Amino acid sequence: MTGAPFRGHSLFVTNLSSVGEVSHGSRPSLQPVELTAPADRAAARPLTFRALYDAHLDFVWRNLRRLGVSEADAEDRTQEVFVVAHRRFVEFEDRGHGPRAWLFQIVLRVASDARRHKRRHPEDPDGGLAMGRASIDAPQQDDVLRREQLSRLDAALDTIDVGRRAVLVLHEIEEMTAPEIAQVLGIPLNTVYSRLRVARAELEAALRRQEEEDPR
Repeated sequence: MTGAPFRGHSLFVTNLSSVGEVSHGSRPSLQPVELTAPADRAAARPLTFRALYDAHLDFVWRNLRRLGVSEADAEDRTQEVFVVAHRRFVEFEDRGHGPRAWLFQIVLRVASDARRHKRRHPEDPDGGLAMGRASIDAPQQDDVLRREQLSRLDAALDTIDVGRRAVLVLHEIEEMTAPEIAQVLGIPLNTVYSRLRVARAELEAALRRQEEEDPR
């Protein structure tokens, strides 16, 4: 199996093409994490960590969203990821895959905690999208449409097991190669290919069900 981009369902392709734009445009403007490094690293670590934070804030936010964290919770969970990253920053070692690989492992754990919390404390299933619609002016209808498409993508992704979803997100949205994903997730290369194949089929089926239920 090759690492060629997925050219399946048109809605999926449309959504993926706008993930970066919409996630950046709709993401709340987060304030930098105000943390103080331990004294023995105070001179060297803060600027380095701030650079990590600034460079990968969007990456963390959109992957939390793609892994099932609601938009209403995404800001808090993003800060949580960087709090954990700051605490463990001394452990970070670039093994050729950059800080995104390391951050994604933290994102996975935080997203898993958020999903457990959501199951125990159910909330509005649209994550506040309906409230957002009511306050959006007519000139922003294109943005509303993109947000609705992404909402459908989120709902479809939510039907996929998180292990397969992580592989799909890293390959299709973050454009990582299969060997890179295997390193990030600590799984065999053949498992990456297997999960990707099944996840694509599951996503295709979920999006088709959505279209049958709501042709819009």
